[in-house]
Amino acid sequence: MSYSIPRNVFLLLETAFNQDREKAKVFAKAIEGSIQAIENQADEHIIRKKDVLKAELYNELRTELATKEFVRAEINVLRGELKQNTLLLKILIGIALFGLTLFNPAFVKLIELIMK
Repeated sequence: MSYSIPRNVFLLLETAFNQDREKAKVFAKAIEGSIQAIENQADEHIIRKKDVLKAELYNELRTELATKEFVRAEINVLRGELKQNTLLLKILIGIALFGLTLFNPAFVKLIELIMK
């Protein structure tokens, strides 16, 4: 974006150079060029800073977020624990049924009748 000096500032420059319009124009162009150079450097600095911040943010978030591999590994661990718990529950139910059946008086009489 091009920058131009306001009219009242140019008139002040013209007065400072004793009504020499050409010197005032040259000085005004120098000021405009300086301001443009500063603006360009500021834009470049902002772009570089933005890229650096973007990279830092990406690296920071990458370590915080769960990756697909991590989630899949955790799911596999939980599946293994679930299978183990299912097996233990089946064994516990079998023992409970066996115990209830063994100590049931009707079952004991049935076994006595079969054994005779």
